[in-house]
Amino acid sequence: MRRLVSVGSVLIVWMILPYRAQAQIVSSTPDPEKAKIVYDDIVNFNRAFKMLESTDDTVGVLQKEYIDKGTPGLRIFIEKYDLTADKLRTAISKHPGDYRAIPDKMQWLKSQEDSIRAYFKKTTRFIPGVVFPPTWYLVDIRRGIGSGSVEGQLVTIEKEAVKVVDPGLKAHVIHELVHLNQLNTIGSLEKYLAIYNDEKSLLAITLREGIAEFFADLITGELTQEPASSFTRIHERELWERFRGEMYGKETGDWMWEDPADPEQPRDVGYVLGSFIVGHYYKRATDIDRATSELLSLTDYRKFMEKCGYWEKFSD
Repeated sequence: MRRLVSVGSVLIVWMILPYRAQAQIVSSTPDPEKAKIVYDDIVNFNRAFKMLESTDDTVGVLQKEYIDKGTPGLRIFIEKYDLTADKLRTAISKHPGDYRAIPDKMQWLKSQEDSIRAYFKKTTRFIPGVVFPPTWYLVDIRRGIGSGSVEGQLVTIEKEAVKVVDPGLKAHVIHELVHLNQLNTIGSLEKYLAIYNDEKSLLAITLREGIAEFFADLITGELTQEPASSFTRIHERELWERFRGEMYGKETGDWMWEDPADPEQPRDVGYVLGSFIVGHYYKRATDIDRATSELLSLTDYRKFMEKCGYWEKFSD
């Protein structure tokens, strides 16, 4: 199952292969200082890219020096997204500037590591029992993918690498971290993925994303869907009226992952509306830790919607 949504230059994707339906996160730590942030695949790619200057065997070099030397993060990425050396060769030929800029992008990412760890540490104040799987930085074919997986977060860094700075990185990393902790708290990959299969509904997916978006905002001060934020705030009441009539259906339609029919509406307002619904419940909770646990383990979305009281905002 796959979900896709643009976040600046990043395309957030959640897809875990069916035969891994009973899998859990392979490794994690409760200590934000010990959380792994892995650059090995970028190092391997940079070495391979340098070697391309003195050979015509582009595919062979990329295969041997990058694909075959892949970390567990890259290996599961290859498995999920069918990355090949030939596809990488094509992407490099079309966007050489971005691939030449990857060493600079890696140095910028390293310069942000203390900041990322500070947000990890801050997360422990808001999410009791939070765990930190590895974050794997990878080089792909300029699709701009950020993905949860049983190996941890998979973040590709080559799209628009020529710009070097990625202002949305911190919110994106925390958003995906929350998803992995939802999986950890729910305790079953099969149950986690049910909302994309038999139990699919607009409500379930909106709340799933809204929870991750709410905590990303709470912890970093930013949403991953900033372009949709102001629009949703201005049009919150009318969006809610539309949403309540569609929320038990299976279609995500104009709410996320597609360009809306209304050209004035930004993509992915469902993420922001979901964060508003979750935030309304969270801010009224008398026991914040219990509310957080309920949100991370949430699987009964209809029941939650019935008790969260969000509609009371519009009772006048």
